[in-house]
Amino acid sequence: MGKGGMMSFVFPLRTSLLACALACLPLAHAAWADPQHTSRTGSRAGNGQPVSFSAEQVAHGAQIYAGACAMCHGADLEGGHDVPDLGNYFAARWANTPLDRLAGYITHAMPLMAPGTLPPQDTAALVAFLLHQNGVTSASNAPLPMEEDRLAKMRFPAPGQSTGNRP
Repeated sequence: MGKGGMMSFVFPLRTSLLACALACLPLAHAAWADPQHTSRTGSRAGNGQPVSFSAEQVAHGAQIYAGACAMCHGADLEGGHDVPDLGNYFAARWANTPLDRLAGYITHAMPLMAPGTLPPQDTAALVAFLLHQNGVTSASNAPLPMEEDRLAKMRFPAPGQSTGNRP
């Protein structure tokens, strides 16, 4: 078989393998993702303080999400194409991470088309909304703080973590 014959065989093989790999990605994601939505109450992961946010922040965060985030991350936080979901993947990615890092990432990188445009109170409300949507129950109705040093003392609860308000 000449060089041209080999190329005509390799190209369809590569295309077929790529198509197969892309078709299997949703299945692999489904197998990895935890389908159960568990409730986690204000975490004290590590030496962190309990996570608290207010119902008003969650409602305001839902408005921010709908206007600035849903166009990329989906109305139900499902993500799509190259945009990660903000449910199971997100919770696993940010588990046990200080909330100042999440707020800082949102502040500097989101929304994608206008990074750095969310004021601190909107960022805190968005973080409260994301915590709530990922099954985290607030330890109290105290608002999630906007200050980095206070957020640094709180951590995003890991999936399945249920520490409540114990010392």
